[in-house]
Amino acid sequence: KMQGPMTQGSSWCSARCKFSAMAPVVDAKRDAKAFLACKDTNGDASKCSRELGNAVNGIGDVVRRECYGQAEDFQKCFVHRFALSTCSDDTVNKLLACQQRLTQYVLKP
Repeated sequence: KMQGPMTQGSSWCSARCKFSAMAPVVDAKRDAKAFLACKDTNGDASKCSRELGNAVNGIGDVVRRECYGQAEDFQKCFVHRFALSTCSDDTVNKLLACQQRLTQYVLKP
């Protein structure tokens, strides 16, 4: 078993590891707000391509990390053409629900 300050559950890690896991969410929320502010200021989203790119990349990063398990399940089903006994509509629905929930959270003011 691993020991040391970076081990999950250690007092050093409990505050810092949680913060580093939240950093992408905080960054994505900041980027989404920057895009919306730019769009409101300019009245046109086409003038905010840099802000839009940052927001899309940030949200995508959060969704990729947080929905990893559901994406793995979906990928296994896809590779096996949904022939596995664990594959069902629920597999797809779980992935879509995770993606939607996180996107809505990041975009929430």
